[in-house]
Amino acid sequence: TNFEGTIWEFEDLDYSARPPTARTNKKVKCMVVRNTSAIALLPKRLVTFEQTAGRDLTGQVDGYCTVTGAASTFSIDEFLPTAGCPNNDLCYIVIEGPAMMLTALEADASNLLTAGTIVNALTAVTSQSTTAGRCKPQITSGATSALALEIQNRIGVALSSRTTANTNNDILVDVRR
Repeated sequence: TNFEGTIWEFEDLDYSARPPTARTNKKVKCMVVRNTSAIALLPKRLVTFEQTAGRDLTGQVDGYCTVTGAASTFSIDEFLPTAGCPNNDLCYIVIEGPAMMLTALEADASNLLTAGTIVNALTAVTSQSTTAGRCKPQITSGATSALALEIQNRIGVALSSRTTANTNNDILVDVRR
C-alpha cells in the first residue's frame, strides 16, 4: 500500500523497438495505482479513480471510464501484458505526458481524431462494456451542462491522427496538456 499514489517520471520511449527508441522526446509522468475494479484492467484503456464520499482516492482505480467528460480519467500503462492488471494488483497510469490510448469501436465521428484535437472519454453503458475506457474527440456543441463537462474534463491533446476506418486502434495523446 505504501506505493499507491506514488509518482514516477520516465523518458517517452518505444519499448517495442530493440533497443528502445525515443518516441516524442518528452517525459511521461506516471502514478502507481491499485486496481480495485474486480476485473483485470487492460492496457491503453481509460480508468477513473475510486471515489468515496465524493472525493478521489488517488492511488486506487475502480474501473474503466463510462462517462464523457468524467473527472480524473487516465490511461492504463500501454506496456502491460495483454492480460492487463489483475484485480488488487498495482500498475501505472499516465497522469501527464504522452500516452497510448484506444479509439472507439464504431466507424463514426467518435473515431475521427486529428493531431491537435482535444480528447475526452467516450461514454459507455457500464465499466465492463467493450466500449468503456476509450477516447473520442471533444465535442463543443450541445447543451450547456454537457459542454461544460467536455471542456472541464479533457484528457489531453491528440499527437497522432485516426479516421473512422481506424476503429479499436492506438492513438498517442499528450495527457493534461
